[in-house]
Order: sequence, then C-alpha cells, then structure tokens
Amino acid sequence: MPPKKKLNYSEKMARLEEVLNLMERNALPLEEILELYREGQSLVTECRDFLTKAEGSIKKLEDDGSLTDFEQGED
Repeated sequence: MPPKKKLNYSEKMARLEEVLNLMERNALPLEEILELYREGQSLVTECRDFLTKAEGSIKKLEDDGSLTDFEQGED
C-alpha cells in the first residue's frame, strides 16, 4: 500500500467535513462509524495543533513600525 499523502490544513478540513457527512447520511456498520470517528478525532487534533502554532507566529505591526506578538482579544 502506498504511503498516505500528507494533507494540508484545507485538505484536512475538507476531509473532516466529508467524514461528518458520511457519518450523518449513511447507515454504516458500527465498525466503519468507529473508524470514521477516530479519523475525525485525529483530523480535529491536527487542525487544532496547526492553528495553535500559527497563532503563535502571528505578529502585529505597531504604529512605530515594530512587530509585536499578537494577543487574542486585541483590536
């Protein structure tokens, strides 16, 4: 079996939506639903980790031209 392609954030979100749709719309055997659930949980964790890392790298351009860390809740 060829190795799985590493998905980017957008692809992971699209796959997560697909997984949710499969679970909602199809009368699947319990084993398949559990497999999809595990895949969905993994995708959620990976996307959350990505966003956490991305949030840490966002900088705010100040009026004086300097860059500071962006903090949530700032306008």
